[in-house]
Amino acid sequence: MGIEINPTGHSYGLKNIALNKIENVKLFKGDVKKVIPKLKKKFDRVVMPLPKSADDFLETAFSAAKKGAVIHFYAFEEQGSFDKARKRIKKACEESGTSCRILRTVKCGQHAPRTYRICVDFRMV
Repeated sequence: MGIEINPTGHSYGLKNIALNKIENVKLFKGDVKKVIPKLKKKFDRVVMPLPKSADDFLETAFSAAKKGAVIHFYAFEEQGSFDKARKRIKKACEESGTSCRILRTVKCGQHAPRTYRICVDFRMV
């Protein structure tokens, strides 16, 4: 399942599914904060690929994740400051009454000199 608010991105997702003859994926066009509550489902894996504002969607991700689910949280952080993203995740968990275990943090692209796109993988416990 995928949710995309950008109409062009949603269209590319539909084309990708058709080109690859995939039948077990459903895509929704809309705001994830509005779509998730309507689905009334929980998921084993949540990918949050919007590094500039992923923090704004942590509560939505928590509400969509099953216990034991893995969440992939993307952020931009300066070299040597990757712990800031992990601390924001832990704080959001505390504020929402949930808990998580950080699995790993990976550099997955450079955004600017000494600033990287990172992915923090964590499991809801």
